[in-house]
Amino acid sequence: MPRAPSFIDGDRIRKARTLRSIEPIYERLAVGLSAIPELRYIKLFPQRLSASSTLSTDGKNNPVVKVGAEGVVAVELLIDADTKLVQFYALTSTKRGCGRKTVAAVINAVPESWVVTVAFDWSGGFWQRMAQDYPRLQVC
Repeated sequence: MPRAPSFIDGDRIRKARTLRSIEPIYERLAVGLSAIPELRYIKLFPQRLSASSTLSTDGKNNPVVKVGAEGVVAVELLIDADTKLVQFYALTSTKRGCGRKTVAAVINAVPESWVVTVAFDWSGGFWQRMAQDYPRLQVC
């Protein structure tokens, strides 16, 4: 049976059984996000990554990414390795400063040749501010 790459520790960083091959972008993002203490659980899925302060209680133990949930710090990224695109699908934080830290970790982890985008901005100004601070971030 093949072994998981060394950055997947099974406790903080895990991968879904359905994820067959792990592109380098997954490792870069997982390691970058693991530097944020509030993101205690990171899981890699086919074409996405989820990280959260909380795990689901439905038996699947997946990171909870529910925008606006009380006490949750979380991010969900959609990843398209073929087109070199990382998209913020969801970001929520009830702890001040964690949203900015998460954006910085993602921007710093994604290679310069890739595109980082936000497709839907319902934030009331957060993403526009992030785009000013991080010019690589495209807000549609």
